[in-house]
Amino acid sequence: MNMKSIIQVVVGNKGFIILGLVVSLSQWVSAGSLPIMTDHPWIGYFSGYERRGFEFGIREDGQCEVYLIASKTKKRIGMARTINIQAEVIVEDDQGRRTTQKLKKGSLSTEMKAGADHRDVRFKAESTGGAKFEVRVEYDGNRIMMDGRILDRGSIKGEKIYMGFCVKVPAMYGKSTYDGADEKKVKAAMRSDRIRMTRADDRKRVSLKSYEFVDLQDKNIALGGVTELYVSMKSQEGNDFIFTTEHRKGVIDVTYKQEHLKAPMWKGYLVKWRREFTDAPASKKPGYRGGAGNSPLVIEFR
Repeated sequence: MNMKSIIQVVVGNKGFIILGLVVSLSQWVSAGSLPIMTDHPWIGYFSGYERRGFEFGIREDGQCEVYLIASKTKKRIGMARTINIQAEVIVEDDQGRRTTQKLKKGSLSTEMKAGADHRDVRFKAESTGGAKFEVRVEYDGNRIMMDGRILDRGSIKGEKIYMGFCVKVPAMYGKSTYDGADEKKVKAAMRSDRIRMTRADDRKRVSLKSYEFVDLQDKNIALGGVTELYVSMKSQEGNDFIFTTEHRKGVIDVTYKQEHLKAPMWKGYLVKWRREFTDAPASKKPGYRGGAGNSPLVIEFR
């Protein structure tokens, strides 16, 4: 814990000397976690970034959160519509099956101080399987740029491994919109919503309605990944979401939590980014901007 301490000496009304310890916390550092701020509105966060339409924060456990700002009150909306982003390590076996390893509790470290004035944030962590990796987040206007790389595969041998991010976008409409309403009323409430994505394999643009029941893993929609996903919903507090990669040169996956589920996208979806680890020499390893592998993930609020 980093702190500033001042000893106060006070003479009481009966002549006794009273020693008091006045402590001013600038930030709190817990072993194996990222340092955190102690001032509102970023209490408990390592990094905070504020824009007119959204706020982005990184918690002490490395999880990232996006709060939308209500268009009327100019305050954060409830947790129900908070976007969560987790760094992860993905292991792929020789059959192409993938499993996910989360951050190992108590494994995070950084050389940075907590603050709401960051522009380029970096921290390191370890996965539950022992792979060591680094995460980098850049703030650029209304864009959040996220990148990462595996530094050491640890005890994971033989399989392909990837550093990745999983963006969890929750249901963007509350019960007041759909509960008890017939299909026509639901469609009318969402008629101005727009969803577009560009498939990576053939660069074909796919347009969807937010209330349309679709299997995102269908070959005619998003199977094989997309280069960009654009989501505009009335319930997003005036924000359009754009998920892509830097210069649109990379690929992201768009799916539901349950594969081959047929559901409307307003009920929530996942955006996944990954970069493969390679044992190539350091100069050729997947790195940051300009390196080999997938381009950095870009999340824009327009």
